[in-house]
Amino acid sequence: MFPSLALRDYLRQRAAWVWNEQAHAFDHGLSLQEETLTEMLLLRMARDHTKHGLSVTMFSKPAEAVNGADWEWIVSTPSCQIGLRVQAKRLYYHGIGQDYGGLDLNSLQADKLITRAGSCIPVYVFYNHDHGMNSALLDAGGEYPYRGRSFWGCAVASAQAVKAAKSNNLRVLRNIMKPWHHLVTARGACGAPSALAVSGAVIQGTMPQFRRQVIERIRDRDFMLRYLLEHELIGVAVIDFSDFRG
Repeated sequence: MFPSLALRDYLRQRAAWVWNEQAHAFDHGLSLQEETLTEMLLLRMARDHTKHGLSVTMFSKPAEAVNGADWEWIVSTPSCQIGLRVQAKRLYYHGIGQDYGGLDLNSLQADKLITRAGSCIPVYVFYNHDHGMNSALLDAGGEYPYRGRSFWGCAVASAQAVKAAKSNNLRVLRNIMKPWHHLVTARGACGAPSALAVSGAVIQGTMPQFRRQVIERIRDRDFMLRYLLEHELIGVAVIDFSDFRG
């Protein structure tokens, strides 16, 4: 399998893992929060690095120092390097009476995510599962070879599109979110322009020199604490697929 196809498959597999882990939690009476899901996902990817040629390095604030809800993800693939300002939203379990209740339409969340993104692309990552009020809308098929519904476990949408949608309802957001493996095309090219509705120039602009410095200094605790405070972040992850072998 070509590395580019293996990369799409890997992202699709991690989406299924998120989908299934939330189902396991539900079966045991638990409700996994966005922060937990994000940390579990990144940790799982970091643990996979030996066999996949993947490198994931993370730095997050101590709990007592947290004053933001956003992550910065710096993603490198063989075809592009992207800086993303990420806010995660989980699909609520049925019985709550709403879909993405954490997406508060009265709090200007999307506006804050957009304005604080700076040169990053502001993105929502949606963690989905099969126990939501409207989970049936996350349909299977339509995209060979990914037939199972679990590819919706991790989906992405630009913050601008979410803001324009003016809704936290899955019926509305389903039309603008993409399974996150769309960040890589079937031919291995950078899929972010299509998945996030941005230009190639915007993507290139997400990696100024100060963000490249983060890649080199992410293990420098003092530097990273200052960086997170300055940019109002809860954490930073460098996700490097450049040597991905599948």
